[in-house]
Amino acid sequence: MLNHASCYKKGYPRPRFVRDSFINLNGEWDFVFDDENSGEKRKLYRGFSGEKINVPFCYQSEASGIADKSDHAFMWYSRTFRYAPISKKRFILNFDGVDHVAKVWVNGNMVGTHSGGYARFSFDVTDYLKKGDNFLVVKCEDEFSPAFPRGKQRYVEKNISCFYTPTSGIWKTVWAEEVGDVYLKNVTALCEYENCRANFEFELNKLAPDTTLTIEASYQGEKAACVEVSAFADYGRAVMDLTLFNKVLVMKPWSLNRSNQFFDIRYILKVGGVVVDEVGSYTALVDYRTRGNTIEVNYLPCYYFRMVLDQGYYPRGGMTCESDEELLNDVLLIKQSGFNGVRMHQKIEDERFYYFCDMVGLFFWLEMPAVYDFSSKSVSALTTEWTEIVLQHKGYLSLMAYVPVNESWGVLQTSENVAMQNLTAGLYRLTKSLDPTRPVISNDGWEHTESDVVTLHNYAQSGDEIRLAYGDMEGFLKGDIVKDLHTRAAFANGYEYSGQPVILSEYAGVSYIPDNSEGWGYGNAAKTEEEFVSRLCELTRAVEETKCQGYCLTQFTDVMQEKNGLFTEDRKPKADMAKIRLINGIKD
Repeated sequence: MLNHASCYKKGYPRPRFVRDSFINLNGEWDFVFDDENSGEKRKLYRGFSGEKINVPFCYQSEASGIADKSDHAFMWYSRTFRYAPISKKRFILNFDGVDHVAKVWVNGNMVGTHSGGYARFSFDVTDYLKKGDNFLVVKCEDEFSPAFPRGKQRYVEKNISCFYTPTSGIWKTVWAEEVGDVYLKNVTALCEYENCRANFEFELNKLAPDTTLTIEASYQGEKAACVEVSAFADYGRAVMDLTLFNKVLVMKPWSLNRSNQFFDIRYILKVGGVVVDEVGSYTALVDYRTRGNTIEVNYLPCYYFRMVLDQGYYPRGGMTCESDEELLNDVLLIKQSGFNGVRMHQKIEDERFYYFCDMVGLFFWLEMPAVYDFSSKSVSALTTEWTEIVLQHKGYLSLMAYVPVNESWGVLQTSENVAMQNLTAGLYRLTKSLDPTRPVISNDGWEHTESDVVTLHNYAQSGDEIRLAYGDMEGFLKGDIVKDLHTRAAFANGYEYSGQPVILSEYAGVSYIPDNSEGWGYGNAAKTEEEFVSRLCELTRAVEETKCQGYCLTQFTDVMQEKNGLFTEDRKPKADMAKIRLINGIKD
C-alpha cells in the first residue's frame, strides 16, 4: 500500500498545493484544424462546432479520438461550462500544458496568451463570466519551429530514430478553482536537513491590509510546529523550526525508503483575522549537495546512482497519461527493476509523476526540452520557459538535479562558440539562483561549461569499448586522451575538470524486438532474450568499473519506432524482471 501524503486527492493536478475542491474541464470538446490560420479573422472565438476531441490528449494520439498523425500548425478547441457566482469568489482557469502558444477566450473576450508547451499557466476569468452557461475557446499554435523548446518531438516531416510524433495543442489537464478575493498563488517549501527547519516562499495574487499566512506542520497526526507571518512585513518568506514538538522529534529524512514519513502542511491565509484561503501540502527533511567527487544525500556519500532514462510516452495518450494509476505503475516498475532514479528525458512530466517519486522514494532529474536552433528567439524562449518550470517544480523531495541543456542541442558549436558557452553557463547560474539547493548539470553528455556534475554519454555496444574510453577517467576528463567514436569532449574549450562527481548519464541503448517488427535502435539488435540480458549486463559491469558515481541506462520503454527499451511500449518486460534487477545489483 502506497503511503500517501494526507493532502493527496486522486486526479488533482497539483499534488503539492491542494485545495478542497476543483472543477475538472477535461472531457469532450469541439475541435477544428485551421490550416490557413484564418480562425481569428472568422471570429471562431465567438463560437464554433467541429469534430469531438477528448481533452487533454493531443490530436495525434489514439486517446484523443482523432489520431491524426499529420502536421497542423493551428487548431481550435471549444466547450461550455456552468457557472454559479459565489460572493467574493474568483474563478481561476488553469492549463497544465498547451503546446506551444495558447490564446484563450471566454464568452468571446480575450483573457490571455501563453507561450511554452511545458510550463503551466493560469488566468483569472471571473470578470468575463455570466451566470449559467459560459463559452471557453482556446486557439493553439504549433508551427514546428526549431526555436521553440520541443524535446523529442520532431520538427521535420517524418519520425526518425529517436524523434517522435509531435504533441500539438492541449496535452495536460484543464481545470478551474474558485478562490477568495485574496488567495495563495504558490508556496514552496525547502527543508534544511542539518538545521531541521523549513524555508517557505509564498506568493499572493495581491496584497491586502492585515494579511497573514499561518503555516501548520503535523507529523503522524500530531502537531509539530506552527508559524504565522505577515504578508507585508515578511516579503513572502517564512521559516519554521521543525524541532518544535511536544516531545523530542525523531524525524528521519526523506530517502529511497518507500515507507517515508512526511510533514503534513496546511497553509491558512487570513485577511483581518478571517480565513480566505486554505491549501494542503507536505514536505520532509532532505539535503542534496556535491562534495568533491561525490553527490551527497543527507550528508551521506553512500549512493551509487542507478538510473534509467524515460521518454515519458504512453501507448494511447502519447505524452499524456490516462490516469494516476498509469503514472504510479511506471514509477513502481522503475523501482521494481532495481533502479533508484529516473531521468525524465526532454520532457516535463505530469506533476503527479513527481509526487509518486516522492512517495515511493525514487530520485528524478528535471530536464528542459531542447530547442534545435541558436538565435535570439530560441534563447529567449528557452530561458523564459525554463524559469517558469524551475519555479513550478522546486521543492519536490526527490528532485536530485536540474538539466537545462542536453547534448549541446540548440548550441551545436558549444565547444568553440563563446556565445553558446555563455548560454549554458548562464542557464547554470540562473538555475542556481532560482534554486540553490540542488545540483545543476549545464549540458548533459558533453561540452560542459559551469556544472556541479560532469555527465557523459556513450553508446558503445561492448564492455571493452567502455573500458577503452574511460580506463583513465581523469585523463579523459582533462582532454589528454583521444576520444573514441562514441564520445565528445567532456568540457567546452576554456573550461576544465575541477574534481566534480561523474555520472555516465546515457549508455547501452541495446535494441531487442521480441516480435521481430520494424524498429530503430543503437547498434545491432539482440536476437534473443539471453543476448539482450548478456549485453546489458556486460555494459553495466564495465560502467561500474569506471570512476563514476552512477549511471543512467537507455531506456525504460520502447517509444514508437525506437526499440531500445527494457519494456515494450505497453510496459511488458522484454526479459525476466529478476534478470533486470540483477543487472542493477539486486538479487532476489
